[in-house]
Amino acid sequence: MTKKTKFVLIAGALLLCGVEPAQSALARSVHLAPHVSSTVVSGTLEGESIVPFHVSLKEGQKLDVLCHSRKSGIYFFVKDPEGRIVYNSAESPQPDRWTGQAASPGKYTLGVFQQHATARKGHTAFFRLHLAVNQAEASTTSLLP
Repeated sequence: MTKKTKFVLIAGALLLCGVEPAQSALARSVHLAPHVSSTVVSGTLEGESIVPFHVSLKEGQKLDVLCHSRKSGIYFFVKDPEGRIVYNSAESPQPDRWTGQAASPGKYTLGVFQQHATARKGHTAFFRLHLAVNQAEASTTSLLP
């Protein structure tokens, strides 16, 4: 088993149990003005910290996420309003993007994090999240529990 696989398994288990590292920052809420469907938020990861964002969605709305960083090993997860992980980009063949549809209304959490080896060394990484919230379309993945 590779180190990356071990990290993903451990991190996934901790996140599913609702445990987050102590260095996790307070979540920032993302607000979209009326008639504005997208925005860009950014931040800096330091070591093992997770940078969380909250996005309020109505049932059926589509959320598009594009995560950009000049450094590799930057990932994100999406949790539904009940705290269940519906997507973890570290387990995806396309770890920089995701599209899903809200199965229920509420506050969804997006958390950005670094891979374990880089984080353990205390490296920092700047990132940008491009977020778009639109009405549902037939070709999206539902954020079912």
